[in-house]
Amino acid sequence: MLEPLSNQPIVIRDHLGVDLLLNLNAISRLSPFMHTEHTLGSAAKAAAVPASSLAYWVQRFLTARLLETTRVVPRAGKPIPHYRAISSEFHIPFDAMPPGRRDEFLLRGRKFAFEQFIAASNAAFAETGLRIFASPERGVELTVIEPPSDIADHRADRTTEWWGACNLTEAEAAELQQALKGLQERFGRDQEGPGRTRYRFVIGLAPEPRA
Repeated sequence: MLEPLSNQPIVIRDHLGVDLLLNLNAISRLSPFMHTEHTLGSAAKAAAVPASSLAYWVQRFLTARLLETTRVVPRAGKPIPHYRAISSEFHIPFDAMPPGRRDEFLLRGRKFAFEQFIAASNAAFAETGLRIFASPERGVELTVIEPPSDIADHRADRTTEWWGACNLTEAEAAELQQALKGLQERFGRDQEGPGRTRYRFVIGLAPEPRA
């Protein structure tokens, strides 16, 4: 009987594994195996890629020891191997990443997320404009003009955006961090269904680097 998939984080330092886990295409191909056991065919269907393409990645995952063969089912002709990731969670220490790869990887993912959010926000407010106004706290603030209630496109009614910096106490920063984390846990799911519209969602908080 197959043991349950381990949820204990596996630390990856080997360059073969690190290179694969820093490759977004590779991660998407590994994803089905990080949830349950799969044949090549069932994993290809779950990942929405051709089985012939996934076969290339499976061999690389096996070589890097991110994937294991759990069993081989005999059949007339060629036996069918089943595969599963060695864990449902991997950790890559930053010092195990090749020079420059950390910043490149993190920037690429964030840049894509921000570009998608900005495009969605721009489309929602396309019929309004920019608002520049005197602020008692910040001198001048810039934001978008709130649309009138009778505007044809109501996407703007569900769009909000704010960028800036603020001075917080340790207690306030901790409270805000927990509030943002709570919003992500509550609303950050990616589930399709009746009455659901896809939204772009970017939140974050970080202390400025010390000089």
